[in-house]
Amino acid sequence: MKNSMKHKFTLKQIVLMLLCFSAVMYVVHYLIFRDFHHIAIFFVHDIAFMPLEVILVTLFFDRIIEKTNEEENRSKLSIIETLFFNESGGNMLRYLTSFDPQSHHLSEILQVTEDWKSSDFINAKKQLSNYSFHLDVSRVDFFGLHYHLDERHNYYRNILENPALTQSNEFTEMVMKIYLMWEELDCRTDLYNLNDAEKNYLGSLLTEIYQELVTYWLDNAYNHSIHNRPRLHRLVETNPFQV
Repeated sequence: MKNSMKHKFTLKQIVLMLLCFSAVMYVVHYLIFRDFHHIAIFFVHDIAFMPLEVILVTLFFDRIIEKTNEEENRSKLSIIETLFFNESGGNMLRYLTSFDPQSHHLSEILQVTEDWKSSDFINAKKQLSNYSFHLDVSRVDFFGLHYHLDERHNYYRNILENPALTQSNEFTEMVMKIYLMWEELDCRTDLYNLNDAEKNYLGSLLTEIYQELVTYWLDNAYNHSIHNRPRLHRLVETNPFQV
């Protein structure tokens, strides 16, 4: 009975085969042309060019491949981010801004349009760094928040398991905090009667999520303005900070 399994060569065997092939070709060359001097010249020439070849391959071509992979990963991540804000992030921002006493100032900062240039995004980013993120925890409906997160917690987990997110620690950390918020709410039996300590803790975590959501929404808009103008159009239309 024939062995149907294919033989797999080891790296050492492949190298040895290539060296033998090279040696055979040199011998054939000598037998045909009888010119050892010519063989020696090109042998030295090939060895001299080898370091340059290594430099070209490792520093130039590898960099092109790496850049292409980075662009592909960036594109995948951009799609994940866009779907996140369409699925959950946009609704959460609309919900959380309703508990921000200064949300009208935030809306003024984030009136993004399709005409915005890089300088406009940079200016908005500076204003955000000086903005005091605060939520009126006494007004937050933690039961309603839990309902929203509970419907989507598997979605958040799937996002975190996506290999494309290795390119973005910030986005991963933000989604992890949202998932943690769901866990904190899910383990409590009565979300209508939380004590002050629980409200303060949950309010602090929710404020962090709020700030990161706002910041990442602006970053996402900036990336669309550079790499994908049609998505920027959609983002502007669904701006959760519209007045």
